[in-house]
Amino acid sequence: MSGVSDLARLLALRSLREERAKAAASIAEARLQEASRTLSEAEAAIQAHDHEIDQQEQRFLVAMQMKPLPSGEYGRRRDLLGVSDQRREVLIGQRNEASAALGECERQLSTAQAEWRRRLFERDKLAEAERRLRHVDRARIDAIAEQDAEEMSADRARLTC
Repeated sequence: MSGVSDLARLLALRSLREERAKAAASIAEARLQEASRTLSEAEAAIQAHDHEIDQQEQRFLVAMQMKPLPSGEYGRRRDLLGVSDQRREVLIGQRNEASAALGECERQLSTAQAEWRRRLFERDKLAEAERRLRHVDRARIDAIAEQDAEEMSADRARLTC
């Protein structure tokens, strides 16, 4: 019966490790959601900045009574002139950082989920081994009890003769 109790303790330890791996996967998933939200916010900030700049340029052109350039032409001219929009560049840098963080969170989640699946498989395999060992022990105990019963009935038969 010692083998069964050792296996039960080992199974409890494996279950604890599996629970820890599952918790790590949950934490990684929460981090991924946070990184995704941060990336969405960074992209929204870039769009809001672009919209605000477009409105400012339109107001300027209207005030100067100038005909607005088509957006594609304006972008080409801006690039040719080397006009720098530092705020937009900062926002793009933040978005790129958020995108890199999102990728790292995805890798961490994938690793954590793989570890959890591995731990779950190990625990299930050990639980199956424990079940088989208990079945063998139960069969052994039943065989011993049956043998004892046979010996007792054989002893009674000899005494009655």
